[in-house]
Amino acid sequence: MAIQNPTPSAFHRRYLFFDYDGTLRSRTYDRIPESTRHALDLLRRKGHLVALATGRAQMDALDLISPTGIDTMVADGGNSITLDGKLIWLEGMPAEPCHRLMRWLDANGWAWAVNVENKRTCITKSGAYQQAIPNPYYSVAIDPGFDIDKLDFISKIFIACPTGEEKNIDFGGVTWARYDQAQVLCEPTDKARGIRKMMELLHAPLEDVIVFGDGTNDLAMFSTEWTSVAMGNAIDELKEKATFVTNSVNDNGIYRACVRLGLIEEGE
Repeated sequence: MAIQNPTPSAFHRRYLFFDYDGTLRSRTYDRIPESTRHALDLLRRKGHLVALATGRAQMDALDLISPTGIDTMVADGGNSITLDGKLIWLEGMPAEPCHRLMRWLDANGWAWAVNVENKRTCITKSGAYQQAIPNPYYSVAIDPGFDIDKLDFISKIFIACPTGEEKNIDFGGVTWARYDQAQVLCEPTDKARGIRKMMELLHAPLEDVIVFGDGTNDLAMFSTEWTSVAMGNAIDELKEKATFVTNSVNDNGIYRACVRLGLIEEGE
């Protein structure tokens, strides 16, 4: 895909969507590099829209990204839209496949917890999940009488699953990605869906979108409809789908990409 650059004589607004973990935030140093912060500030100053595109829950993502000044995002893996800090749309995963998966997990002895609200909380039926994941990112409530089949909103399902063991789980069509070496996370993984909805709300053309990512949950976001930039630290499969590959997140990757795209000038 050709990269469309703005010209000095006519401003061309672009709509940039950044993954968070491994793209904006360095996984190695647990921070957003200064060159990235500088690039984001320059982009906004020039009139471009800077947004997040993340698998994280909306409220969690909004809190995490607030120091950067970003308040517009596609979160929940493409299932929510936030504009100017206001939640516009939020949808859960299809309930029945999730119900079937949790019943299968119970029947086959897998420890799990489920997120059922737009908060960093989850609920489970026993202490097995906490025993397997002693320091969970989401706070865990245990309810032995918890009725899976009464759930109508399901955001995420956490499954205690060491690397390599996911092949033994019957996900039944529920989308998932590895969260860390100890667990997998069932969640929406189509960020492109949320981007299309947002662009429709903004009455802006899809060809003006630029997305940045590094991991498996960015694969659906790397569409031929727009420009896709893979970080130097990205997985090979994502690099193969990218319009181009920039430097790693720790090596001025975002800044270098924005220079290459003609959105900022070298040395700014």
